[in-house]
Amino acid sequence: MATTNPDIIVLDEEKWPQIKVWGTRIGDFLGLEVFELEDQYFQYIPQYIHYLRFDYKTGTFGQRYWGEYRAERSEYGESEEGTTQKDKVAVDSAIQQQYTLPFMKKVVALAVQEVYEKRYQELRATYSSLEDATWGDQLAESQAYLTDNSHETKLIHRLAELRGLTTEQFAGKVVEKQGEWKGKLFDLAVAEQTMIVKLKAITNVADVNVFLEDYFGISMSNQQCLNYGRCIENEDGLIVRKEPFEYGIRF
Repeated sequence: MATTNPDIIVLDEEKWPQIKVWGTRIGDFLGLEVFELEDQYFQYIPQYIHYLRFDYKTGTFGQRYWGEYRAERSEYGESEEGTTQKDKVAVDSAIQQQYTLPFMKKVVALAVQEVYEKRYQELRATYSSLEDATWGDQLAESQAYLTDNSHETKLIHRLAELRGLTTEQFAGKVVEKQGEWKGKLFDLAVAEQTMIVKLKAITNVADVNVFLEDYFGISMSNQQCLNYGRCIENEDGLIVRKEPFEYGIRF
């Protein structure tokens, strides 16, 4: 009887720990984990969980050849004498373009979105739960009152009194605060989409590696670093950076 390979899922396992029970972990990238997961379990993933789903071939080749842009890659095994053996294995360029590149771009895009999701939550955390829950009412009353000061208010005049302000002064502060919030929110949205647009424009694995180095602080291979003029070979034959390397998020 023919068996069906599981699909591949990429997500932050901390947000859905059940994946560690139902799935088989096969890798991790950029703070995201890669699992094999049978089709029957996908229906139980909560709607608020952000994840990527790949067919088995795309996910397997994608994670196996992550970052591999060369025609050959090194694989290590054991010789007949029991010593470590290094072999050069050809990498099909079609695999890179058809599987590795789309896999990398989608995973990196999810990682970018996760960063901005965290920043959005940090922005929201500057406001209390009650302030957040009543903000729509505060804003609506403030806008109406500033348009017509005979408008009957149910909330903002009470909040104004607590702060020693007139209703008009308080309403003005609410509207001003809304503008500041929207400005920060729009800045986040534009910054995220700027990253996504740059990523979508990439057409090869080598340039994804450059993107990861420039924005995530994940260094490319020594050979690619030499090829791109970011490294030199010193007098001792060691490959070193021209400039000190900065690890971690850079955007």
